[in-house]
Amino acid sequence: MPIDFPRFPKLVQEKILDHLECYDLYNFSETSKWSRSLSQRSAKLHEGQIGLYRTGKCLKLKYESWSHPHEDLKISLELEDSKFENVEKYLSVRHSSLFINVTISYCHSTTFDSAFLTLLPLLQLGYPIKECNMHGINNNEAIVKTLMTLKKAKSVFLRCVPTEGFKENFDFKTPFTESLENEYLLIHSAEWVSAWHVINVFNRCHEISLFHSSFEESDVIEILKGWKKESTIRSMGFSFVPTGSIEDFGAKMIEINAPPVKEDLERFDTRPTRPSWLLQQDNTDAQVLISIEPSDNEEEMLLSMKEHFKLVPEANVPV
Repeated sequence: MPIDFPRFPKLVQEKILDHLECYDLYNFSETSKWSRSLSQRSAKLHEGQIGLYRTGKCLKLKYESWSHPHEDLKISLELEDSKFENVEKYLSVRHSSLFINVTISYCHSTTFDSAFLTLLPLLQLGYPIKECNMHGINNNEAIVKTLMTLKKAKSVFLRCVPTEGFKENFDFKTPFTESLENEYLLIHSAEWVSAWHVINVFNRCHEISLFHSSFEESDVIEILKGWKKESTIRSMGFSFVPTGSIEDFGAKMIEINAPPVKEDLERFDTRPTRPSWLLQQDNTDAQVLISIEPSDNEEEMLLSMKEHFKLVPEANVPV
């Protein structure tokens, strides 16, 4: 028996819409201008994430709501060579301006070719990817393609090992034609990353974590000099091989106008004080704290850059 929904009191209508699952509410909002207007209040209650996961040949969708009583929605979508009709159906909610708090993430755990069967159509359809997690082994082309394809994604986690002998056999510079704009970029196997990449490709990111990097001390100074000229990076971490003592490194920091400072650690922080320097950009008010400390590998040091810190008074800082 049909229900004459428009004749219900408005308060009753709102209570009913408040309890609708995200996709049902979206479908209702698309039926008319009146329904869209009525849906605005209830749509604001939906905060969550649409997660896409490719396992084997199947693309799966999971919608997790952080603000609604419904159970997580889990759906198996497309197989290879599909035209993404179901993806369109279930992601169309993200195109609605009503559901501004619903985001999309992508997790890939098989071959890169199958991942791009999904990613490229999604990006061409205009779906913003908030978070992308990509895995792979020994694929230089996939490393470049992933980063360039996802250059505007909010967060990118790349776990792909370059091929053996990549330094002699693959050009990791020319394919990068523009800067990445990720808020957070994590590269787990960063052996291929050079100072040039940090200065010219990652310079518009905000936070960078590079694991298994192969920087020399001269690379570090080059990166920091490049940061002083222009960069939106405010947090960074990687390892490097020092060429001398900490005092020698400190002298090079002073040469680029980064004076030594002492970080004021919280009382519950039991770590020993790390050698630190204050670095400021030439044409902005941006300041970051540069610190180094020994790593588990005795031949390397860990460098960190951070924008949020507290310093002890200058009178207590050793020169």
